[in-house]
Amino acid sequence: MVIWTKSMVKSIREQALVLLRNSLSNKNSDFHEHQWESISILVENRNRLLVVQRTGWGKSAVYFIATQILRKQGYGPTIIISPLLALMRNQIDSAAKYDVKLGTINSSNTKDENNQTIVNIQNENLDAIIISPEQLSKPNFNNDVFRPMANRVGLFVIDEAHCISDWGHDFRPDYKRIVSILSFLPRNMPVLATTATANQRVMEDIRIQLGDIQVYRGKLTRESLYLQNIPLSKPSQRLAWLADTLPQLDGTGIIYTTTTRDADQVSEWLKSQGIAAEAYYGNLNREKRLELENSLLTNKLKALVATSALGMGYDKPDLSFVIHYQSPGSVVSYYQQVGRAGRAIQKAHGVLLSGNEDNDIQQYFIQQAFPQEGLVQDILIALEASVEGLNKSEIQERVNGRPKKIDSALRFLLAESPAPIMISQQRPIKYSRTIMDYQLPYETIARLNQIKKQEWSVMQEYLHHKECLMQFLSRQLDDDSSKPCGKCVNCNKGESLSTNYSHDTGLAAAEFMKNISISIDPRKQVDKYWFSEYNFPYQLCNLQHQPGRALSRWGDAGWGEIAKHGKRNGNFDERLVGASAELILNHWKPEPHPEWITYVPSKRHPNLVSDFADKLSKKLGLPCVNVVNIVNENNPQKQMENSEFRCKNLDGVFEITSKLPKGPLFLIDDAVDSKITFMVISALLRQSGSGLVYPFALMSTSTIT
Repeated sequence: MVIWTKSMVKSIREQALVLLRNSLSNKNSDFHEHQWESISILVENRNRLLVVQRTGWGKSAVYFIATQILRKQGYGPTIIISPLLALMRNQIDSAAKYDVKLGTINSSNTKDENNQTIVNIQNENLDAIIISPEQLSKPNFNNDVFRPMANRVGLFVIDEAHCISDWGHDFRPDYKRIVSILSFLPRNMPVLATTATANQRVMEDIRIQLGDIQVYRGKLTRESLYLQNIPLSKPSQRLAWLADTLPQLDGTGIIYTTTTRDADQVSEWLKSQGIAAEAYYGNLNREKRLELENSLLTNKLKALVATSALGMGYDKPDLSFVIHYQSPGSVVSYYQQVGRAGRAIQKAHGVLLSGNEDNDIQQYFIQQAFPQEGLVQDILIALEASVEGLNKSEIQERVNGRPKKIDSALRFLLAESPAPIMISQQRPIKYSRTIMDYQLPYETIARLNQIKKQEWSVMQEYLHHKECLMQFLSRQLDDDSSKPCGKCVNCNKGESLSTNYSHDTGLAAAEFMKNISISIDPRKQVDKYWFSEYNFPYQLCNLQHQPGRALSRWGDAGWGEIAKHGKRNGNFDERLVGASAELILNHWKPEPHPEWITYVPSKRHPNLVSDFADKLSKKLGLPCVNVVNIVNENNPQKQMENSEFRCKNLDGVFEITSKLPKGPLFLIDDAVDSKITFMVISALLRQSGSGLVYPFALMSTSTIT
């Protein structure tokens, strides 16, 4: 054992200070409170440490400096577990400032890139690796990565450590594996857990899971942030406010939305108003996300309109505003996101807008937080019936569940202990049932759902809080030392932004909301065995419909609300007829223009769509002809969760019952979700000799989160 002398301690602190100053290119820089103490605990005492500090405090500086010193002392590489893809991309450059060679293993890398990183870390050509938590569930990942270097790991870092705790706002099942990984790594190996968002309850849970661990907790108040809440119930009001307010703000920033749909919508509106904005969310490919992140970093954009996919790891210290288009689900989430602003500037605005749709969105997220019992049982039954196991595609063939829900349920089950399923080493990965009896942890799920409901309730309190907003946020994170900030709208109204927008901008935003283009894209191919009755070809080619349109989205302000009301009451408002005709004639203008109309029949609501189609046909001056008939019973299509079940549910249900008029046509339905119904009837019409088919629906009910 090395006995540390005072001179050695001083030497190490001097080494650490040199690394810090070199990284910042500032010879006068010094450590923030607890930074050196944290490095000392890891390097000199080789203990376990939890650091709870606000965004921008410098948590990465602690583990990169500790890594460099430990490497010089002859220790092996550092392992960093982090869920933040954005962080991984810019941390490589950040690590280089400390002379730390950093690699990443994550889902956005190619297989070859990840394999090469594994080779490099095992050969110690890298000083550290960042690993995304979903990698921990992959077959043999522990054997391929952790076990070969178990005795050589110099430091183990758990970034965003609140994800370990199921008491936290952002619990992730894959993080449950970290505790078991630590069990076979050296017991004297230093461990650093970091987070900016942990209250006392979460901190205690982390302490229980990681064992004897020291804690450094700093003040959470953000002195540069000017917080403000502005309730604007309608989306058009928020769009108008954004269009009039953003040009008055210095610098660049982020506008957070809760759904990808809203991110697209807000960015399109801002661009139409001459404001440089783009949408950012997890479904974008890696190259596009990198391009957008860089565009904001280099101030080519006024605002990046983003979901939570642009989260904790994105580092732009001079962001001058973070605006929330809708309310997030918890105060902790809000603090985490709004804390991205004003890290290196004296003043930044954090504005929380809120609307009528917020509660519905958050209730949806709460309902989807854990896999449903029926889906879990169907998956387990399917796996139990298979001798060789099933890959994801095969599970989807047997289980009526959306692919994302099935994937989420599989990850949840794999993270259970003991796990009721296991995965194979072969490609594609196959899932098998274990011998363990299993039932969902109902009490845990009920407890966590109740926590989420309580968090949402507290968020509502924040929206209407009349005293210091920063103090409210800090106290919710159990920082009882916080004092009134003197800067938020409740402390100093003179520094707040105007809540007004011009009448003309309001009218333009309302018109924009009415005329949002919602396309109904054709499906180009299907699996043959999905349609044993119709025997559609794999490539639909000439059987597919043309790009179509929907007038609105279910429940959206304007036509969406009116259409939703009509659907529920069995009678569509006459105004929807005029709005649909205006969209078709003045905005869509399909060519060649349809010469007649038909509609999707329904036995449950036989007159709803037919009456609307008849009225629309009169408005457009086109004949309405009933040529589609239901000849077989089926289950409600909305109960079908994936493409296979949706297609099989419609196989043999419809037929074309009369001679078709000549020319292209509109195919009308009240609502569109998966577009499978439009696909099937369009293919039957085309097989029967119809002209081009243009689908039109009053509303899209698809959930885009």
